[in-house]
Amino acid sequence: MIDDTLSLPLPLLVACDCRDEVQLVIGTNPLGACKSRIKSILRSGANAIVLAPTSDNDIKQLVSNFGSESRFQIINRSLHLSDLTTIGRPLVAKVVDRVFVQLPMEQCLIAKEVYTQCVKLRIPINTFQRPEYSTFHMGSTYVDPEGSGLQISVSTNGQGCILANRIKREVIAALPKNISQVVSNMGRLRDQVINEDQKKLLHQQYHLTQELAVAENVWYGLTGEYESHKLNKLIKEFDMSERDQKLKRTRWLSQLIEYYPLSKLADVSLAELGSQPTEHQNSDTPNNTSKVPPILEGSDRENATAIQSNSNKSDPRGSISLVGSGPGSTSMLTLGALQEIKTADLVLADKLVPQGVLDLIPSSTETFIARKFPGNAERAQQELLEKGLESAKKGLKVVRLKQGDPYIFGRGGEEYKYFSQHGFEPVVLPGLSSALASTVVSRIPATQRDVADQVLVCTGTGRKGALPQIPEYVSSRTTIFLMALHRADVLVRELLNHQWDPKVPVAIVERASCPDQRVTRTQLKYVSEVVEEIGSRPPGLLVVGHSVAALVPDKLTQFNDSHKYSIEEGYQATEPVLSSLLN
Repeated sequence: MIDDTLSLPLPLLVACDCRDEVQLVIGTNPLGACKSRIKSILRSGANAIVLAPTSDNDIKQLVSNFGSESRFQIINRSLHLSDLTTIGRPLVAKVVDRVFVQLPMEQCLIAKEVYTQCVKLRIPINTFQRPEYSTFHMGSTYVDPEGSGLQISVSTNGQGCILANRIKREVIAALPKNISQVVSNMGRLRDQVINEDQKKLLHQQYHLTQELAVAENVWYGLTGEYESHKLNKLIKEFDMSERDQKLKRTRWLSQLIEYYPLSKLADVSLAELGSQPTEHQNSDTPNNTSKVPPILEGSDRENATAIQSNSNKSDPRGSISLVGSGPGSTSMLTLGALQEIKTADLVLADKLVPQGVLDLIPSSTETFIARKFPGNAERAQQELLEKGLESAKKGLKVVRLKQGDPYIFGRGGEEYKYFSQHGFEPVVLPGLSSALASTVVSRIPATQRDVADQVLVCTGTGRKGALPQIPEYVSSRTTIFLMALHRADVLVRELLNHQWDPKVPVAIVERASCPDQRVTRTQLKYVSEVVEEIGSRPPGLLVVGHSVAALVPDKLTQFNDSHKYSIEEGYQATEPVLSSLLN
């Protein structure tokens, strides 16, 4: 029965077998998205044909990346609508199987024409950032790099690929680290239960049938008549016994998958499926004995912190503190920062303070997130200052919660001066700066003998968006650029113009110490292209220097024009420490 409450039809999400298909990519704009599309096509086992590339440079880069692939082809000419029915597989009368349009916005009329023709020919078509010219949309997909077969795809049905990427990262971050082993092990058990038990059943039935046939002949020789109904009953009873055993294992496997701790599924064996279930295993509901950490509990703790907050107030005008929240992981909060967060009346937070830290704020505490967006940063900053000052004058305890450290490119000094000039000298609590914490969580020793003897922290964006002064290149230095990824092409070009080594190792560290942390290693000359291809996951920074390769040298020795980067996903923090400290 169709749910009439749905205002719009929901597209059908499917996983397609695309082996040997011919999939046509028309245009190469933007190049990063085009590369991702071609990778997906080739990974699915289909053939990728690129037609009407946008520029000669795009051709050069695509050949560099995919020229060795036998299922990749570039046709450097303009599109003819007849291409849709002449360059496909002979099996389907040379009609292409799928079309991806990657044309510049100014060629929207061509895109519309291609869309109309594809609809007539029933060819699935996807037009980049034009859902009205698409019959299907590509979800934001995670493919298990360890080859378990796990794929997780998130679709907002054309309403925003950036949001789909964010949701996908949140989903992936919530999975256990051994999810690959979980999927592989469950697949093996399923095959064993379905296939091996079935083979055993058929084998045993065959032998029992032979034995019963002998018994039947003996019985006939003794009585001169058949009593086949009794013999059939015996076979049926045996059959039900074996089938029951098989169904028991199947049901038990299903319950394990549903209720057992996900990370533990990697170690379950077929022998355990055949054993008698324990009390926990027999339960219809999961035995979840874990408790909510005290730091996240509800009204009792919030009331206690509220009483503590009120009792600590000695200034009727209130107070202001500038608090560093660290790079992202709650395990990297200082105890002083945690105390300030739990006893605040008002928290004014930067928009990049991660959700895990924000979750520590009691629900009874007013929280205001900075509305700093492109073109609005200065006004949003002033709004925070005014709100903080107004609240302090009302006698509230105001906590200005900042990502990283307040004084490392966090405007902490400016805010200190502002509040001091208005009669409120802030208490400043340092936080672990993402500039240095990011190197630790990325296996990069910022200093190491014979590799790096100095560290330089720079901004990639000066006041009002201006490019900062470019430092000189020092081979024994680790240089960290904050707020640089959104303009990586400009920064890298200037670095190279100032004689920086184009082959110096670089790490692009995003969301350092968060569950969806991503570390991309490459060389300086490839940074712009890599950022364009993989996209951005703010907050992020660049670490430049030979220290990037000090502990993982093998990851950087293979980089070349066809293999420009490697990616490491995820970070596992020691969050449970917090709850034990609060008990």
